[in-house]
Amino acid sequence: MKKILIGLPMLLLAGTAMAEQSVNYGDPTAQFTMGGVSRSSDRTQLNGVVGWGEGNMVFVDLGLGDKRTAEDKLDYDYRLRYFKVNDGLGYSLDVVGNADSTTTLAGGMYKFQLSDKVSVFPMLYGGYLDSKHAIEVEGRDSFKNSAIAQAGLYAMYAFDGGHWLYANPKASYVARAKEFVPQLEVGAGYMLSENSSLGLKLEHTVENKISDKDTVGWISFSYYF
Repeated sequence: MKKILIGLPMLLLAGTAMAEQSVNYGDPTAQFTMGGVSRSSDRTQLNGVVGWGEGNMVFVDLGLGDKRTAEDKLDYDYRLRYFKVNDGLGYSLDVVGNADSTTTLAGGMYKFQLSDKVSVFPMLYGGYLDSKHAIEVEGRDSFKNSAIAQAGLYAMYAFDGGHWLYANPKASYVARAKEFVPQLEVGAGYMLSENSSLGLKLEHTVENKISDKDTVGWISFSYYF
């Protein structure tokens, strides 16, 4: 089955800042600049974030697999996202893709600060999936494009000293398939210094009629400017 990317979570392979810093890097609505690298069992990804002006953020992720695809092509993936940070509310435009498909999403999230250490961010997005190959769905006609909707929740716990835990459950509804794709990301990290962090995360996709069950673990290093 072709691997279809239908939109990833608010993935910052980063953590919270030290207590004395004003920026919380684990907050997906925070504004900062960062460069980093991530590694799974068979992929390497370069991560970059640039923040400027009144809450403008651009995220760029570029990934490459260790081996070529079955068609002897580069196994690459990418994500380009613009995010506008406001007080409480943020909205974004997201383009996620690989050699087989491209997904465009637009929407937003709202920040609720439950306590000094606990924050939650409900998210809602809508967009469009465009695949180069026919997507087969049991009991339905195959398709190459579809409207999609995605809802999720990002929850973060910040420890004293800047360490963090987070969870990001979400589900994407593919209209042409009339099928939900549930996914879960959980992560943890450690601030190595005031300007660097080491992160771990696990991404899990529940088996469904569109994509196979999949679990991927990542380790990352990030440096903040």
